[in-house]
Parts: sequence; C-alpha cells; structure tokens
Amino acid sequence: MLRENWRLISRIERICDNLIIVGCFFLAYFGRSSLVFWDQYFGWRLPFEGSELAPIRDYGFVLLVGLVAYNVALTMQSAYGSMRLTSNIHLFKTFLFSSIFAFFILAAVLFLLKINLSRSFIILFCVLVTIFLACERFFVLLFLRFWRRRGRNFRNIVICGVGEQALRIAREIVQRPELGIRIRGFADLGEGEGRQRSAVDALRDLQRISRVPFSRRLIENGAALERALREFAIDEVIFTDVVDVMPRVEEMVVVCSEQGVRTTIAADLFSVGLIKSEMSYFGGMPLIHFQTPPGDRWELAVKRLIDITVSAMLLVLLAPLFLIVAIGVKLSSPGPIIFKQKRVGLNGRLFYIYKFRSMHAEAEKELEELLPFNEMSGPVFKMKNDPRITPFGRFIRRFSLDELPQLWNVFIGEMSLVGPRPPVPGEVSMYERKDRRRLSMRPGLTCTWQVTGRNRIDDFESWVKLDLEYIDNWSLMHDIILMFRTIPVVLFGYGAR
Repeated sequence: MLRENWRLISRIERICDNLIIVGCFFLAYFGRSSLVFWDQYFGWRLPFEGSELAPIRDYGFVLLVGLVAYNVALTMQSAYGSMRLTSNIHLFKTFLFSSIFAFFILAAVLFLLKINLSRSFIILFCVLVTIFLACERFFVLLFLRFWRRRGRNFRNIVICGVGEQALRIAREIVQRPELGIRIRGFADLGEGEGRQRSAVDALRDLQRISRVPFSRRLIENGAALERALREFAIDEVIFTDVVDVMPRVEEMVVVCSEQGVRTTIAADLFSVGLIKSEMSYFGGMPLIHFQTPPGDRWELAVKRLIDITVSAMLLVLLAPLFLIVAIGVKLSSPGPIIFKQKRVGLNGRLFYIYKFRSMHAEAEKELEELLPFNEMSGPVFKMKNDPRITPFGRFIRRFSLDELPQLWNVFIGEMSLVGPRPPVPGEVSMYERKDRRRLSMRPGLTCTWQVTGRNRIDDFESWVKLDLEYIDNWSLMHDIILMFRTIPVVLFGYGAR
C-alpha cells in the first residue's frame, strides 16, 4: 500500500512539475516586459537585448528542449524518489542544479543551431522554474509530514541490532515523527543470554531517553525475525552493528528478500570519528566509501574552476611584474631565474614547484650545515636570518613575490589558490601517521597559518593543527575569505620567512 501511494504521489509530482515548467515559460515570456518597464523606471540598466521579444511561437523550441532537459535532470537526481529523509536545502539544491543543467543545454542547443533568442528570457525562465519547483515540493513535503503526524502513510520497520548504531537510528526516528516511521521491534542476531540482557537494557535506555512508549518486543534471533516478518506488516528491516554478526545478516537479507521486505544496512560500520561513509555503485555492485573531510563534495569542482579562472587572469595581468622580478633576480646574483623543487602534493603525488629564486645558486647544498640553527620544531626548516638568501631575495620574500610562478602550478592543477603549503619529500618522510592527513587536500598558495601570524608559529604541530582545522571545516566561502585576508598580508609585507 505504501509503495502504491508513493508511486501515485511521484506520478502526480511529475505531472505538476511539467505543468509548472510550462507555466514558467509563459510567465517568463510575458513577465519579461514588466522587468523591462521596472528596469527603465528604476534605472537598473539590466543587460536586456531589446524591449520586445520575438513572437511566442518562435520560443516554442525553448519550451520543448526545456521540458526534456528538466525531466532528464530531475530523474538523474532522484527527484521523484521518497522524500521522507529529504531536507528543504537538499530539495532546493536539486532544483537549482536542474535549472543550471537545463540552462546550459538550452544555451548549447541554441548556439549549435545558430538560433538567436533572448538570453535574458532563458535566464528568467530557469530562475522561475527553480523557485516554483522548490516551493511546490516544499508544500508537498509539508503536507506529507502533516499527514504522517495524523497517523497516515506510516512505514513499519524492525531495527536489527541493539548497539550504539541502533540507538542512534531509533532516537532520530523518535525525534522526527514527520518521517512516518514506526519501530515495531528490535532484533538481536547475537547469541548468548548476556546478549539478550544487553538488548533489553538498550531498549529500556531508549524508552527513558525518548519518553515514547515503544513496543517492548525483542526479537531474539533470526528464526524469530523470520516469524515476525510473516506475522506483522513489516515494510523494512534496518541492520545495524553488523560487524560481529555479518554471516547472520547475510542470511537474513536473503530471508527478507524472499518475502519482499526491503532491507537496509547501516553504512557507518566503524566508529572512527571524522571518517564519513557513503554509497555508490560500480556496475551492479554496491560500494561503501569511507573518507575524511572534505570528501568528494561538488563544491570542490567549483573550487577547481575558480583556481583555473583566477590563476589564468593573474598570469596575464601580472606579466609585467613577472618581468620586473625576473630582471631583479638575474641582476642580483648569478644562477637561474626560476627555482624549481620537488614537493609532495595531493595524497602524496610528487610535482615540481616553481618560485623566483631568492637564494644563491648553491643554497640547497648548504642546508645540512644550517640544520642546527633551525627555529622550527618538527620536520620543517625555518630560519629567520638565513645567510643563503640574497638581498633582493629577502625583498621579494617579504612581499611573497617569489611565490608568483606557483600560479602556473595552480593553473595546471598541481596546486590550488588556497590549501596547505606543499612540503618537500624529506619532511614528509618524517611525518607521523596522523600528520599525513594534511596531504588529503590539494596544496595551496595560501592557507590559515599564513594569515593568522605565520611568522610567530615556531612548532610543526601548531602548523599541522591549523591545516587540519582548515580541512575539517572546509567550505568554498571559507576559501574566498582566506583569499581576501591574504591580500593585506602580502601588501603590508607580513611575508613568509
């Protein structure tokens, strides 16, 4: 019954979505004239191609392509699946990405077919579709949650497990009645009287914390679970804490599938703090991935796009400055203008970093002699009055001008504008295991420690701590803020040593 209800709801949603897309097409066409009026009235000077659009029949092609593009995008993002666990932000992202996809499809088709139509109309059309689809789905979700609070459209589940994962899932379900999920019992696939006592204690703990009168039913083994599936209307079995009972879980998954009951296995198999898990499919094989932040978030693609765009612009705009610094390096001391050094990048990849040479040509050979004067604790060498630095090199270091050639490393993808500074292989060889996580993100030109008193940091552990805090709390907005905070650091000469 629940599946039939959801199929009906998803079909109604698909019909409503297509009606909204058609409605937004006409609203965008006739509403654009209003925008032109208000643009002239308030003097906004928006980039309209003209005050009048071509006849609406000329735009019918846009509607046809838009309907196809939106239906493909929404289906790819599972917009017509169950919304029980879907947040409003996730819904909005779904429709925003669908509109971006549709916009680029429309732009590409019109460009390839040499059809000249109003760009402002297409943008307005996609914006309206995003807003109206998000509002429609928000009210549907609101209604469904209200309906479930009234005791309708519930899904009966059994939580198979009595450990911490089972308690976490049950607690979440109790606190969110709008999900429409009823826990009919807990199953324990373990063996022994002690296991049964711990299961009962766990159930009592949950009742005390949640203050909800759960069923006291405890399904003690696989055979009892199989009987419960036959005797009660169970829609789904959720397996938790499966590491110690994996053979019995495999057996019960088969039993559930034979009775047409959906099964779910908690992907959070291990309690390892920052490690997050997610699912994907390789062919028909489900895979569970464990990773630390930031993972494979879509914002990383945007970060890479920003890296390419900004580095390309700066390489062009700063070309005269490159020439001036290059002449200064050449005149200040004999040797090559560009210094290149092997560094360790993302997940241990080796690459050559490029800098304007700020030391004399034989500087690396003298490093071992200067190690007793190292002012940093740990596997990093820093020396305030390093005798290898030339006078001109000291000047370009103060204003970080020696780092400019690394914009090329950023452009070709070996580095990023923002990220932990890339270490040399010798330093990495002395890392402790926990320190290697700073290599889990593409190295950058600037990072937290460079804009928060980098000249005052004199121990490697504090440096690593700042880098790991950056990785664990990474966001695109944080990167943008760090880039802007770097500008005064460079201009006022709070440079690296």
